[in-house]
Amino acid sequence: MTLTRSDALPEAATACHVLTVTVQDGGHALTRISATLNNLSVRSLSYRASDAGGLAVCEIVVPVADSPRAQAKLLRCVDIVGLTAYPAPGFAAGLV
Repeated sequence: MTLTRSDALPEAATACHVLTVTVQDGGHALTRISATLNNLSVRSLSYRASDAGGLAVCEIVVPVADSPRAQAKLLRCVDIVGLTAYPAPGFAAGLV
């Protein structure tokens, strides 16, 4: 059995950022986002697809240390229309 970083280390109360990404929902946006963030520590990810195939919203929670890199990688994605970042209140206080 191989241990990954998340298996080997206990969860610590880490300050996090929520990245809210608006994407052009073409059917593969979620796949591209998950592949882009594959080697970063993603604490939470939610994706709300649009009914008519228009714009979708993806909320991603990452540690503050990974936030600048995650933002830079996401902004290079073809489907990304907009990106905002703000502190995640529950994660910053270690309430998760």
